[in-house]
Amino acid sequence: MRRLVWFAVAMALTGAFAVAQSFTMQGAWGFGTSGPADSDQPNAFFAFQVNQFTYGERSHQWGWFGLTTRQDNQYVQVTMTRLEELTIDTENRTATFSGSGYYFVRSRSGFERVRGTVVVSVADNRAGNGEGDPDTLEITFYDSEGNAVFTYSGEVKRGDIRVFSYSRSR
Repeated sequence: MRRLVWFAVAMALTGAFAVAQSFTMQGAWGFGTSGPADSDQPNAFFAFQVNQFTYGERSHQWGWFGLTTRQDNQYVQVTMTRLEELTIDTENRTATFSGSGYYFVRSRSGFERVRGTVVVSVADNRAGNGEGDPDTLEITFYDSEGNAVFTYSGEVKRGDIRVFSYSRSR
C-alpha cells in the first residue's frame, strides 16, 4: 500500500510538472514576387518558412528558403536547405535567419553550383489589410571561404511576409 501511495504521488507531481510547461512557437513565412523599390515590376520569386518551437527547456528549429531571379542574362537560384540560426523580433516584425545552402547559376555558357551559407533578413511592414510600407527582404550568399558571392534586396510586389509569435501556458 505504501508503494502505491508513493507511486500515486510521483505520478501526480509528474503530471503537474508537465501541465505547467509553456509552449512558444515563433517564426516567419513568406512567398511571392519581389523587385526593386523604384520599379513596379517584380524580378524575383521567393518562398520560405522558418520556425522555432520551445517547450519547457527544449527547443527545436527548422526552415527553408528559396529565391529565383534573373540577372545579367543568367538565372540565379539561392536555396537554404538547413536552418542554423534564427532571430525573431516580434515587436518590430522582423526576422533574420541563416543556414547552409546552395547558389546556382544557369547561363548560356553552362551551369555553376556553389555550396555555402545563406543569410536572409525579412521585414513584415504591411498589415493584413494591405496598408503600410511594402514588406522587404535582403539575401546574401557566402561561399565556403566566407566571400559574399551574391546579394539581393527588394520589396514584395505580390505576396506576403509574416513574422509571428504564439505562446500558450497551461
